[in-house]
Amino acid sequence: MTRFPPVLTSPSRPGWETGGLVLDSPLMLAPLAGVTIPPVRLFYSRLGASATHTEMISCAGLIRTNRKTAGMLQVLPGEGPVIVQLFAGDPDTLSKGAETALAEGTLFRAVGINMACPMPKVLKKGAGARLLENPDTAFAMVKALTRFGFPVWPKIRKCPPGYPLTTEEFCRGLLDAGASLVCLHGRTPAQRYAGEADRDIVARMAKMFPGKICASGDVYSPRDISFYLDAGCSSVLLARGAVADPFLFARTLAFLGYDVHNIYGNPSPDFQILLLLDFGDGVSALCGQRMAALFAKRILAGLFRGMAGVGGLRRAAASVSSWTDLRGIIEQSGEYFERREKYSGCTV
Repeated sequence: MTRFPPVLTSPSRPGWETGGLVLDSPLMLAPLAGVTIPPVRLFYSRLGASATHTEMISCAGLIRTNRKTAGMLQVLPGEGPVIVQLFAGDPDTLSKGAETALAEGTLFRAVGINMACPMPKVLKKGAGARLLENPDTAFAMVKALTRFGFPVWPKIRKCPPGYPLTTEEFCRGLLDAGASLVCLHGRTPAQRYAGEADRDIVARMAKMFPGKICASGDVYSPRDISFYLDAGCSSVLLARGAVADPFLFARTLAFLGYDVHNIYGNPSPDFQILLLLDFGDGVSALCGQRMAALFAKRILAGLFRGMAGVGGLRRAAASVSSWTDLRGIIEQSGEYFERREKYSGCTV
């Protein structure tokens, strides 16, 4: 057996169609700024994501041949289908950046346009959620990308009162311009990441545009995902919920009736340690020791959540800042779990 066997033990189901692609399931990893770097995408591909997204990538940076921006186009061996997400404030900049991102030989399977980011540094460039206020520009951007022959997936937010178009009208305009899928987040730009996502607006759009809406927002449990799929969404993006619980993909697949390998459905501490060590090594090789330690600490909290003894492991991890030191702690992390069991009266 390989160290990381496929999550799905039986490919008996027909492929899942969404946005012009055929995937293993409707569950995808969302684009997360500063998070969905290649080793993170590989990690979640192994844990059951049928496709993943890059961070949002600046087309202006690609045009300037910025080395850091260009590096964000890297795809690692073993990653599942990857969607590149681009951002720009106008169709010309977007199109020129896409020429680099979608050049011959690219490994990307679809191209996303970020029309959802609510952060000021993005809005002031006319990009992200600012495009909800400029629908003609947004529609022109979709049309500009269709010439590359890739499925185009704009990601948007709920349009609040006072905006030029309603959410329904905005979705319709994007689809009429050639979008294969609209990824809809149920928060308004003003909400940023606070409050609750409006799931009902996503469900209504899914019924209005069958097979064309991908759900996003407040996806923390299998039932959250099932709600969106039952409402008619063709796929669901997992974001903060997957960071908090890396096994959410596998747990949801099992909940939906897929045949999930027991190593993911009922992961042992040893297997979780193996996953984390491999993950940290991958981040270290690409981003260096410090970044590997930061990413591994973040994943550690969710990976071992609920396990007796994880508190001691997290306190020990907090005291180090290099991957070499953290790796040594993780390699011995079984001691924290065993110690807790020894003194808890557990005899099983």
